[in-house]
Amino acid sequence: MFRNLLAEMARYNVSNEDLMKTLGFNSAKTLNNKLTGRTDFTRKEMFLIKKVHFPNFDLEYLFKEFETTSTTEISDTN
Repeated sequence: MFRNLLAEMARYNVSNEDLMKTLGFNSAKTLNNKLTGRTDFTRKEMFLIKKVHFPNFDLEYLFKEFETTSTTEISDTN
């Protein structure tokens, strides 16, 4: 998951629809899959997002990947 990208999108009022237009996506599912890390952004897509929406940010910052938190089972050892 790209928490930094999502945070900056919220901070600068960049919507999913804005990114879809920038990247030429017709499907919200395609964008969601990329934002959640299910599928990879291409280098071209990353550079385009930076150029159009976040020119003052580093790619490394915007596209730093964070693991999604999964529910882990806690066992009772008593």
